[in-house]
Amino acid sequence: MTNFSDLDFIKRVTQLEPQALEALVEEYTDHLFKASLGLGFSREMSQDLTNNTWLTFFKVVPRFEGRSHIRTFLFGILYNKASELRRDNFKYEKTDPIEDKLESLFEDDGHWSREWQDPSLLAQNSDLIKVVSNCMEHLPQMQKSVFFLKQVQEEDNELICKSLDISAANLRQLVFRAKNRIRECVEKHIAFS
Repeated sequence: MTNFSDLDFIKRVTQLEPQALEALVEEYTDHLFKASLGLGFSREMSQDLTNNTWLTFFKVVPRFEGRSHIRTFLFGILYNKASELRRDNFKYEKTDPIEDKLESLFEDDGHWSREWQDPSLLAQNSDLIKVVSNCMEHLPQMQKSVFFLKQVQEEDNELICKSLDISAANLRQLVFRAKNRIRECVEKHIAFS
């Protein structure tokens, strides 16, 4: 197994040595593709995004100084490419019906309008991960991307904001809305199970 942090390996990569580049491509292509899917892109767009990430990587890697892990450098390129793609292809939703949904959860006196189920009972359900995953697929594009980067990939807030060109306040709002939509979706699924 190749040590991608080894200074000699990094030097070989920055000199565009074919064997070193091949090792990186073999190691990280599938990870890049899955991360692209997780960011909410279709399979076809994820393949394009993965290819564009590699093309950019090959252009800029001779300037790589090794101050971060090569994986961090590579995924930084992916997130920047994803942000560019979103700016080119998607419009951010200006209105969000989640506020109406949230209001419907409360009575006029501020109490919950329905009884909550014990989360530990839900966790015992072996199909819960499938349900949550399915609920994530139905999130608006930006919420899905933010939720995936923050909750699944556990990326740093600053990197997410920079990659998606959003403010820290917008990030918190998008994560909050995504969590509420997922919770609501899971509750509906469980109510009909």
